[in-house]
Amino acid sequence: MHRRNISEGCDEESEGVQSKEFWGYVKVNMDGVIVGRKICIPDHGDYSGLAYHLEDMFGTQVVSGLRLFQDGSEFTLLYKDREENWRAVGDVPWKVFVQCVKRLRIARNNADPVPDSSKFT
Repeated sequence: MHRRNISEGCDEESEGVQSKEFWGYVKVNMDGVIVGRKICIPDHGDYSGLAYHLEDMFGTQVVSGLRLFQDGSEFTLLYKDREENWRAVGDVPWKVFVQCVKRLRIARNNADPVPDSSKFT
């Protein structure tokens, strides 16, 4: 198993490689969008950088944009942690988040908070 330091960031060789410290690349799914994407979490530096990148990737899917972490947004950003629990992004400090995130979900606020796992395999 390949081990990396968080400060090394992500590169093409390490894509999809899990270490004991963290998952560098994680899959992102958005409600209503069939195709998921992968992103390198440590590349963003903080929650704002992550939200900006996700807005760039998925924001064209809705007229109003995603507006993650903003009041009145119709979307919530969730993550699956190492214990397989879905949690709201931003509930822990960034460094802890980087070490424990396994998957991201951009969910409509009126959607089921715990997604059907068969949709996101």
